[in-house]
Amino acid sequence: MEYIQEYSQLKKFKPLGFRGLLRSLALDGLSNIDELTNGQAYLRKPRLQFLYIHHVFIDEELALEKLLQSLSTHHTFLSYSEAINKLHTGTIDKPYIVISSDDGLKNNLRAAKILNDFGVSACFFINPSVIGLTDFIAVRNYCRQKLHFPPVAFLTWDEVDKIQKMGHDIGSHTLTHINIGNSPTDEVIEEINQSYSQLVARCGESKHFAFPYGRFADFNETAKEIVFEAGFSSCATAERGCHINHPTTLPIDKFCILRDHIVLGWSIEHIMHFLIANSKKQNVNNNLFPY
Repeated sequence: MEYIQEYSQLKKFKPLGFRGLLRSLALDGLSNIDELTNGQAYLRKPRLQFLYIHHVFIDEELALEKLLQSLSTHHTFLSYSEAINKLHTGTIDKPYIVISSDDGLKNNLRAAKILNDFGVSACFFINPSVIGLTDFIAVRNYCRQKLHFPPVAFLTWDEVDKIQKMGHDIGSHTLTHINIGNSPTDEVIEEINQSYSQLVARCGESKHFAFPYGRFADFNETAKEIVFEAGFSSCATAERGCHINHPTTLPIDKFCILRDHIVLGWSIEHIMHFLIANSKKQNVNNNLFPY
């Protein structure tokens, strides 16, 4: 009974498949078009771009370092809280990048150290119910049912404390990683409020929330209201896009944070294509929830 330690092990669990191969080939072509049409000019446009990961396995650490170096060519890194403030105050004056991570896997501790070495502050969204969970069978079942992963070790509370002391934010990803969109309202209230109270008790504060699975269909208007009533000051999705200044001042509960999921095993060219595509499509409506 072992936890996986490398991305290569995860790829065996989730092979690329024919559709994945076609996707990769398509992104190769789109990346070549970006190169031929000076797509990098779009990376210099003022905007706020949120990126998120789930894991930094041993064989992904160098890729994270290379990505941070590449992103720094055209972007300024912001902490999550700084980014939310810029969005609220309409002060997005150049291209900014914000990094976050979901699920609280143990390898996030190493990710936090690498980010810290680059002077980058991130937000780690965790599920308090599994922090410190060490029973292998329980971890295996949770990973299979909630994350669709092979067994991966989770952070301990001491490690969460170390991440926070490096200057990173600790946010909520619900208590037990439920799908809010198909859960009863009473359960949603419990999951959000309990996660907030436990994180505040453990970490002193928790300003930010990101709902599991991340698509608009996995959330709703009622849950949005619960999130802000609980005490959080931001709510994030896993929908692709970027943010620009809104022409009017809006209450904090109107802002919807779009985040692009990336995997460090992807090529940097593919990741940059998503950022270029987002910049081309930047729109003030990206700032708003669709509910």
